[in-house]
Amino acid sequence: MVKLLPIAIICFSVLLGQETEKTENPCQSELIKKAKREGVRSIKITEVPTYLIDLWKCRKEKEGKKTLKRINEKTYIEDYKSAEQFVGFTATCAYCSAATVLIFYIIKLSGN
Repeated sequence: MVKLLPIAIICFSVLLGQETEKTENPCQSELIKKAKREGVRSIKITEVPTYLIDLWKCRKEKEGKKTLKRINEKTYIEDYKSAEQFVGFTATCAYCSAATVLIFYIIKLSGN
């Protein structure tokens, strides 16, 4: 009986802690709206599980697949634009290592 008390308390607190806010259309949740406006990268890591649940519910709706397709296309376009530039610390390291390898290769070919 004593062992069941902590389990009952945990279950009771989990049930009371759940949010019961429901929207008529799951595709109109705040996280999906945010992903439409700003892209998927704008969603925080702590919001990802809720976002995935909203996506799963939205996928069942009539217009849900079109909405998800638009979000994915927007994310791909933003990623493509950011990938066009090779800047930052990682790019600097890549340039330096490529230049070093090229210099050593040229020295090796010259025989010195």
